Amino acid sequence: MNFSVLMTTIFEAITNISFIEWLIFGTALFYVVLAAIENVWCWFFGIISSILSIYLCYSSQLFLESGLQVFYVFVGFYGWYEWLHGSPEKSNLSIQTSSIKQLAIYIFISCILWIPFGAIAKHYSTQVLPYLDAFITSFSIVATWMVAKKKIENWLFWILIDAAAIILYAKRDFYLIAFLYLIYTILAGLGYLSWKKKLNA
Repeated sequence: MNFSVLMTTIFEAITNISFIEWLIFGTALFYVVLAAIENVWCWFFGIISSILSIYLCYSSQLFLESGLQVFYVFVGFYGWYEWLHGSPEKSNLSIQTSSIKQLAIYIFISCILWIPFGAIAKHYSTQVLPYLDAFITSFSIVATWMVAKKKIENWLFWILIDAAAIILYAKRDFYLIAFLYLIYTILAGLGYLSWKKKLNA
């Protein structure tokens, strides 16, 4: 493929991106950036992005992703409250680290959810890439809870999750959303470094 053909292909992909994808792209990007700098308003943009994503995923037969987005909406409100009032003093929650035991529990819970989610999606729906979607869904449930609790290791989970989501959305021709998850992957690494710096300050 020469450069001219490549540019034409990219241009056609961009022009086929729906308005709702652009809205999801913008609000979700605000969410991750604000979360990385520990700004509580990240939850507002996360909630809006998730509401829009429910429609997009359901209409594209990404049923587990649709359910995940519903979960994100509820956790968005929970995380918003936790960040403002989740400390023992009922004030702003501080960044925390997880013990090896806690991390093992997080991974165990994610894996316990992963296999049955994938099997249900494969055998009882027209789900696209059921086990990949199930992986993203199960680990994202745990990672989102970790964000709400300001567990710094959440960013490590998101690096892996976002990389898997790039493949999932690209397979459905949602190139803008796939590109968004590429940005997410990079921002997750930067978010970890930012929180690490604050934690060590």
